[in-house]
Amino acid sequence: MVTTNSYTLLTEEVTPFRIGKRTMSAAMLAWFLTAVWRLEPEDVDDAICDGGGDKGIDALVVDEDLAEITVLQGKWRETEGKTQGDSDLRSLAGAADYFNSAATVDGLLASKPNDELRNLLLRQEIREKIATGTHSVRLVFVTNAPMDASATSFVSARATVDPSLDVWDRGRLGEVATRARRAALRPETVRLEAVSDPIAVHLTETEQLAIALVPAIQLADRLPGIADYTLFSRNVRLFAGRTRINGELRETVRKADEHEYFPAYHNGLTILTEGLTVDGGKLELRHVGVVNGCQSLVTLYKNREALTDELLVLVKIVEVTQDSDLADKITYRSNNQNAVTMRDQRSSDVAMRDLQKAIKDTFGASFGLRTRVGEDVVADRVIDNTDAAQLIMAIYLSEPWAAVRKVRLFDQDFRRIFSRSITPARLYLLALIDSSVSNERSRLRADLRSSFASVRFTLNYLIAQVLRESEYGRGLVDTPERWLPAKDVEVCAVLKNFAQEVIDSVNFYVEHEELEHGSAFDPKVVFKSKTGVSKLENDVLRESLRQAKRDPSFLFALPPEISGGEE
Repeated sequence: MVTTNSYTLLTEEVTPFRIGKRTMSAAMLAWFLTAVWRLEPEDVDDAICDGGGDKGIDALVVDEDLAEITVLQGKWRETEGKTQGDSDLRSLAGAADYFNSAATVDGLLASKPNDELRNLLLRQEIREKIATGTHSVRLVFVTNAPMDASATSFVSARATVDPSLDVWDRGRLGEVATRARRAALRPETVRLEAVSDPIAVHLTETEQLAIALVPAIQLADRLPGIADYTLFSRNVRLFAGRTRINGELRETVRKADEHEYFPAYHNGLTILTEGLTVDGGKLELRHVGVVNGCQSLVTLYKNREALTDELLVLVKIVEVTQDSDLADKITYRSNNQNAVTMRDQRSSDVAMRDLQKAIKDTFGASFGLRTRVGEDVVADRVIDNTDAAQLIMAIYLSEPWAAVRKVRLFDQDFRRIFSRSITPARLYLLALIDSSVSNERSRLRADLRSSFASVRFTLNYLIAQVLRESEYGRGLVDTPERWLPAKDVEVCAVLKNFAQEVIDSVNFYVEHEELEHGSAFDPKVVFKSKTGVSKLENDVLRESLRQAKRDPSFLFALPPEISGGEE
């Protein structure tokens, strides 16, 4: 159902992307590529070629992992009542002809496209990719209007036509916008009194900054949402518990003779607000959220009986508007200067927000995603986003040897890992496969068992490869929502059997290599290189096919709950 709220929400989400000479249609595509396609900001800017001479192509994205060229067109409607007809869809379908062959790409380049499109075609080597047939083409139309009957009919008529046409209208976009939008600040109005007049400066016409020394007692007593952590909804990590640093901070708070020195060696807090009034030493904040200083503020709150008037905290208060991206920049920069990992930084990324909410909407209390340190996710089964990243790298990107390189997962490889292809159902399947591996850990040889951290992801990968040996198994890996959660008991039973067989095969492989090569063979190295894993994979798959010849039911043969696909 299309509502006023979805139109307004999309306007609020898209408006911050209207920068420079971008139209609202281009801004919508920029938001779409960020929130739905999950591209890095610099890649979003490179992909957009909207403007005069764009030949009906508003953006172009190449995904090397999916071997796919996506041609996008966007249409923004300025009034809520407008609907999307089929004429723009037909225009995009016509633009697909430019990508039929190397000759048609040459024709597009010769037709004097605008500079952005021409440079994009050359930079992405589109002609070469089309000529060699290595990449498929898909069409994506994005609009903030609902489709009318003619558009719906046209999309249905093209359901089996190549290239495929995927339409994201108001309904679909609204669902993503709801999941991916920033967490709201606390709604209360808070009043604080600084010990002296704060430093106040205007950052923009509508945003300002105040820096003040505020008694810790006030912060602990007056800031709402400390106990349930809702004050820190935009913080990159929540309270980390009994860490060394938090322990030292707690001891400092409990020593009254150190209170007067506290602001000299403490970094302070960063508070966001949507309305800041400074009157002498009095500060009034309308709506509040802490984006840096969660560990400190929680420690002060939990030890508030030890606080004195001498314990002051340096506080930076930043007034931001609702549609400004300044809040995201502050969250990132203020934490980037401290010992916060890239995993923590990515916790507030749109991909993480979208996936976490989508998982909750899909699985309720049966499955959840934890995206940051200290986050309490109430669900029967919870997957940590670090584990998720490693498992995606191992199973869906088929690089188990790279899964142990945690530094890269949330940095250079983040967008590649948490791409649009990663769905709630895929993460649920990964959790089930990983659980089957962990449950059978005791079957591993002692030396491999002690190196489980490096062995684990290769075992997950090998189980997925055995699944892919049958049509139903490939379907499960590619579209697990057809089986899960309806048939998770049956799927888990098969995964348990596969885990046992794979582990037995790995044990035998290592034993055989040791007998053949002696001390020159290091079993730990096998799992850390592409060459080592490839040899092991060949051995495991060979054994699984032998098993299948003896017993055809060995491979995954469970029909899906929901029909569709190749079966």
